[in-house]
Amino acid sequence: MIGARGPSVLAILCLAGVVVAAQQQPPAFRSRTATVSVAVSVKRGNTIVSNLTAKDFHLTDNGIAQSVDAVAIESLPIDVSLFLDTSGSTSGKLDEMKRDVQAIVKLLRPGDRFRLMTIGDAVYEAVPWVEAGTAITVDIQPVGGISVIHDALMLAMLHPTEVGRRHLVVGMTDRQDCGSVIPSALLLELAGRSESVIHLVDYHGGGGQARYRVRGCTPTARFNGVSVVDDAARRTGGELREQGWFFRASSLVRAFESIFNDFRQSYVLRYSPTGVSSRGWHAIAVTVPARQDLAIRARQGYYAD
Repeated sequence: MIGARGPSVLAILCLAGVVVAAQQQPPAFRSRTATVSVAVSVKRGNTIVSNLTAKDFHLTDNGIAQSVDAVAIESLPIDVSLFLDTSGSTSGKLDEMKRDVQAIVKLLRPGDRFRLMTIGDAVYEAVPWVEAGTAITVDIQPVGGISVIHDALMLAMLHPTEVGRRHLVVGMTDRQDCGSVIPSALLLELAGRSESVIHLVDYHGGGGQARYRVRGCTPTARFNGVSVVDDAARRTGGELREQGWFFRASSLVRAFESIFNDFRQSYVLRYSPTGVSSRGWHAIAVTVPARQDLAIRARQGYYAD
């Protein structure tokens, strides 16, 4: 499903096989409904709030209040999947992007792992999984034509979250999907089943040769393509971070560092669902009733089978 500069047609055919299999049977994701873990970011303005306890939170599962068994700001090792959209106008920023990837890897802590995925007319694993501190060589090539954002998000979410680890997906992309074989409905369902957290950085790049700015399919994006990608991120507890149209590529490092620090310092709420159905979609809502001045971002729900 992920190519290493292999033929893009093969990658797309593999993805098509995944879609067919997913439509014929439930996706492979299974929520651990005996205990549900919910990553929660709590901020006041731009400041992370780090002094809350379990009794401060109010959590509902399908509208039913739940007892939070544990709450912690965990220093678990993190698997980071970074994906860059190398199609279209971003081709003029590739040298800067390569340097930024090197700087991003240096932000990781011992025990963390990293991989780099690129998006063009297929999804490529430009840097396979490496341990923090590993010297890497970044090879990013400009790609013209389509931009398979849905497929890239799906492939990122398929990475299993191991017990005792967390998985963060950071996508630098304009979110203009064109040519993915993963339909919107399946992408949203997978986001509801995945334990990954997706953050998106709105990145349009700049410059680049005209031949790389031509899309290979019409229309250039589904009518709801951008909103579907944004919804998938929010469903996992992530968000979209807006950037200026011509922001410098070095801002990639700053954007990643902000996301990474936020993610590492988020709370993890755990509870055993009670009084709710054992199957289907479960909507989660998290509040801090005594503090109306806080901005809370959390996983929106999960599927139980």
